[in-house]
Amino acid sequence: MRNTSLSTIITVLAVLILMNVGAAAQDSVPRFEIGGQFSLLSRNKPTPLFSSPTIVPDDFDHETRAGFGGRFSYNLTDYLAVEAEGNFFPKSGESDLSVPDGHIYQGQFGVKAGKRFSKVGIFAKVRPGFVGFSRVSQLTGTRTITFGNQQFTVGDFRIGRDQFFSTDVGGVLEVYLSDRIMTRFDIGDTIIRYGTFRRAGFSLSQAILERPAEIRHNLQFSAGIGFRF
Repeated sequence: MRNTSLSTIITVLAVLILMNVGAAAQDSVPRFEIGGQFSLLSRNKPTPLFSSPTIVPDDFDHETRAGFGGRFSYNLTDYLAVEAEGNFFPKSGESDLSVPDGHIYQGQFGVKAGKRFSKVGIFAKVRPGFVGFSRVSQLTGTRTITFGNQQFTVGDFRIGRDQFFSTDVGGVLEVYLSDRIMTRFDIGDTIIRYGTFRRAGFSLSQAILERPAEIRHNLQFSAGIGFRF
């Protein structure tokens, strides 16, 4: 599934570039754009591994986080731009480490392609990158212990930061307030591929719990202001 996703991304990027490779740069379009934005991430969490099968948090499968960030774009032509965006979601989740949680941070790097009019621009975007979490259960090693004449494999865990591959696919609406100032609205699907996840289990016979890699789709909306030069 991962190879299929990567192949799709590469194909889309290649098509967008080929569509615009013959376009001449427009003098009327400033080359650089820099701006900031407010962002809402509606997160569909991966399958949780609970510390107790009887404890189920109210928001165990879904939550919405508010954050902020910055963006830099370089216009290759009037129709095609490359850009980088970073966001930070300051609210820290209170998970029992059943899923990656804590503060969320994000970086996306890719292209947008579309059409500019006199006052507005409409674009599609494809931006691979990562979404990271500040509180993730990480298995650092295993060891064997003997209890009651039986041997059990247990894990050594730590809580640390981790990042997961993501792809931001969606649309962009730009409103040009002047030659230098613009507002921008983004809506899209932030696709996160969570890797294999492990945490401490309930008992010696189930000392390490493991969930295989999963892909989750997450609605994300951003609105901000930018400066062109």
